[in-house]
Amino acid sequence: MITVIGAGKVGSAAAFDILRYKISDVVLIDTNEKQAQGEALDMMQAAPAIEFDGKIRGTSNFKEMAGSELVIVTAGLGRRPDMTRFDLMNTNAQIVKSVVKEVVKYAPDCKLMIVSNPVDIMTYISFRETGFPRSRLFGMGNILDTMRFRTYIANELNVSREDTRALVIGEHGDSMVPLVEYASVSGIPVTSLLTSEQIDKIVHLTVTSGADVIQLKGSTVYAPGTVIAITADAILTGRNRVMSVSTCLCGEYGFSGLSIGVPVVLGKEGVEKIIELELSEKTKEQFAKSVAIIKEAIAALKS
Repeated sequence: MITVIGAGKVGSAAAFDILRYKISDVVLIDTNEKQAQGEALDMMQAAPAIEFDGKIRGTSNFKEMAGSELVIVTAGLGRRPDMTRFDLMNTNAQIVKSVVKEVVKYAPDCKLMIVSNPVDIMTYISFRETGFPRSRLFGMGNILDTMRFRTYIANELNVSREDTRALVIGEHGDSMVPLVEYASVSGIPVTSLLTSEQIDKIVHLTVTSGADVIQLKGSTVYAPGTVIAITADAILTGRNRVMSVSTCLCGEYGFSGLSIGVPVVLGKEGVEKIIELELSEKTKEQFAKSVAIIKEAIAALKS
């Protein structure tokens, strides 16, 4: 069973995609019980069309998450067009703290995925508050950034997105680091297919993509919802997928005391392994800058 905490746009989209891909039964929890119940009822009415025979229920009772293999936290304020992810930090920190205390109480053996923004900070707070081993706690951020990076590479080359492979590391925010040196199309490095001007444009679009959607329609919904679902699938089915997630570093890449996006093997036990890549000097500098921004934000958190 999977629990999604937060029945807003992203949480509901994620819950529906989990059902649509037939990954698991879902409990949808929100302080607004009618909202959670209404979303669950709406999804259940779509169940015959998507050929889903499992269960989806909405509630405000945190006890309902008991026995969940995976708990996904999307609760918190969303980012407005005039806000950065860090503008949300102190408000969402209090919300996430209260939510993860309930997770510890009712689903102490679960894997815990944080989606609430700024996700790297919220993941670090959750790690500190829950006492969970870092293998069982991670944040969804760079997986979404990676999907955006792949999309823009494929669009620029007019090739299938399925054949495009890439990674993004660092903060899920303006200091993210799209790994150009590891991007490829069917094994062909993009550096041999694109000019430096094209690459710079793709990197810029990747970094601003979330803000671009928010500016146009107010919030990102479908892409994060789908990414949450494929991440849930990797855990529940033990597929050991290589994905970039926000995880707490303990010396990897030369850093500790924060949560930041790095590539990992994601499987039945959560973060099964952290993969340390060889990075160019330029990329190391960009990653270090991203680390510094997150550490500065952590230091600025109100107690």
